[in-house]
Amino acid sequence: MDQTTGIIEREFPNAVIYNLSQPDQVTVTLPPKSTWSSGLHWHETHTEYLKVVKGSIKVRLGDTEQILTASPDNQPELRVERYAWHEWQRAEPEGEEVVVVERTDPADGEKAIFFWNLNGVILNAGRVLSTNVPGFSFFPASIKDLFIDFWIKLNLFIIFHSLDNIPVVLSTSNYWGAKRLGAKSGLSADWFVSHLLLLLASWIGRLFGLQAVRTEYTPPPNYKRWQEDRFDKLK
Repeated sequence: MDQTTGIIEREFPNAVIYNLSQPDQVTVTLPPKSTWSSGLHWHETHTEYLKVVKGSIKVRLGDTEQILTASPDNQPELRVERYAWHEWQRAEPEGEEVVVVERTDPADGEKAIFFWNLNGVILNAGRVLSTNVPGFSFFPASIKDLFIDFWIKLNLFIIFHSLDNIPVVLSTSNYWGAKRLGAKSGLSADWFVSHLLLLLASWIGRLFGLQAVRTEYTPPPNYKRWQEDRFDKLK
């Protein structure tokens, strides 16, 4: 993570480069053979737009799946409505690199906050646990991996809860049934379980002083904007 350039890079197998240097958008680059996926999720306070600048992506939107391919004459942009289940990744493992620009309406800078903190957790989990868990370096590798995996998932769920990124945990109902019930009355099993898990994670986070947005992971201008936006929403 480089806060001066706005670049975050993760290695294979789920290799990805996030470029957060431009206000109110994130450019996501996937090299060939990357297994990265956005994961199946939905948003409740933001409409999202995915613009394919280079290469081809496979997108699940609701109960449909489609391929979007950029060309010299066309850079297709997909609108993802609030509450719509969606996931995207490379269309094929091989081929050229994929470049997608993500943005949201409202353009409140929250997407950049999300990616700074999500990747801060993922990339620094081992260091954080080694520093804060007594004797962690002496644990067997398998135990370390379990601790790291739990730590990452707990912190990611805290981030998801605060920054409008709801994962589809069960995926037991079809999308339209879940959308109809979940968005309006909260009766969908998928909606209920996802929100319950995120709420539990947020409670655990408060108990141990864990926060969704941290100054050590977030560039100062982004952090200041996020604080001011939260203050305005509370007015």
